[in-house]
Amino acid sequence: MDFPPLDPASARARLANWKERTDKMAADTQALAAQVQAVRVSASDPDQIAEATVDHTGSLVDLVLSSRVRRIPEEESARAVLRAIQAAKAALAERSQEIVEATVGEDSPAGQAFMSGLARQFGQAPEQGGQH
Repeated sequence: MDFPPLDPASARARLANWKERTDKMAADTQALAAQVQAVRVSASDPDQIAEATVDHTGSLVDLVLSSRVRRIPEEESARAVLRAIQAAKAALAERSQEIVEATVGEDSPAGQAFMSGLARQFGQAPEQGGQH
């Protein structure tokens, strides 16, 4: 297969265009990483017994228990804590998805890779059009 010869000006223009696209992709990916790393999300269990805060990795960084925890069985308190952590992680996945959409776009290779990582980290993909 023969390719038509490229003139130097056309080749430079194509190379400049490619460089511009890759520079923008790199900047967008860096912006995504910076924004995601700054995220902390808090959520409570349905009964408002426990409020958990997780960082961008889903690690628990704070836990606040209501005074009602003194009046309920320990098992119920433990379940409330677990539900609050699960709710915080779900909120983290939703917030991360919003950041992906706003920075690199969900359909971009970087966005797809990030969303795939979230699915692996939290066991499922964040809901499309989730509640905010």
